[in-house]
Amino acid sequence: MPSNTCLDGFEFRDDGFFFDTDGSACVLVGTVEFNDFWNAFDACFSSPLGRKLIYAATDAEEAHLAMTQRAKFGKWFGRRRAEAYLNGRAACMGWGVFQHHRITLPAHDALTVGFLLAHREHLANERLNLEWNQPTSDQISLTLRPNQRAMTAPPPVHALDWLASNGEENRPSNPRLLDLDHRGATLYAGEAKSFFLPVAVVQRLVGDLRGRPIEVDGATTHWELDEAIEDGDLFKAVAHAAHIAYNNTDRLVYLQSRSDWSGHLSLQISDRGFGHVDVIRSILDGDDCTEFLIHSTLPAVVAGTVFGMWCRAHGLRGNVACTMVDGCLRLVVRQPQMNYD
Repeated sequence: MPSNTCLDGFEFRDDGFFFDTDGSACVLVGTVEFNDFWNAFDACFSSPLGRKLIYAATDAEEAHLAMTQRAKFGKWFGRRRAEAYLNGRAACMGWGVFQHHRITLPAHDALTVGFLLAHREHLANERLNLEWNQPTSDQISLTLRPNQRAMTAPPPVHALDWLASNGEENRPSNPRLLDLDHRGATLYAGEAKSFFLPVAVVQRLVGDLRGRPIEVDGATTHWELDEAIEDGDLFKAVAHAAHIAYNNTDRLVYLQSRSDWSGHLSLQISDRGFGHVDVIRSILDGDDCTEFLIHSTLPAVVAGTVFGMWCRAHGLRGNVACTMVDGCLRLVVRQPQMNYD
């Protein structure tokens, strides 16, 4: 655990589920990794998604604050206390330093702009028009002006099975020890600059993209999805982006037996709040495939990552089949059959 007290109140569970100080599910993501994921995901759509990400972050954070007692304040008292909580939350989550019209050391431009917009609207109790520019990678300037929209609650999230949880995060679990450290206003996991991403941001973003035309580069991977998986093209886009982000890392996966998967999956999945993965079968045991059972709040993200790990471990391309089983995602990877005709 970190030596500072900034992360006191977070829950890092041994089963791989993470929760912030207010009990909301979150995952730990490297800043470079998220940027790679975002660029790959954005490329699957014909028009840029930057504004979609901003508003997904804003709506997710607004919904979070509406349920958080420490963010509430009255007409005459409590505003300073609420503002201190919001600024502390931004720093502890690794998002950057939030000031009234500025973000310094942002974890990601669009994400942090969305979070700050939610904080400003919460404190002002009114909707705001947003303009922003980023003169350097370490600073974002914002202009916020009132508009005439009513301060209504964010719309509900459409709960896709593969961007949801089967309730395992509510089961008893021991704490997990992590190598986390705040250096000034920046959060590090080991030596990687990182931040905590609320699961609700991904759920809102993907839910709002349902029905949009999607084109996923499937030249090297065939994803076979059970017809019960809703919005399969969106699933493929999320898994593809996670696969690309993992491929851009240099993390080694060295296996001699099926049991060797455990340590690698713990480091890549459970130590970052993405849940846990069981290895049911493996080609290392003479099986014709490797079968994983994914327990996660973001199963499609984990599927793309685990598939990337399989390809790196075996030095092979693979074909993937996915089905939902009792709220979990079953991922089966097979080596493509050679056609000599």
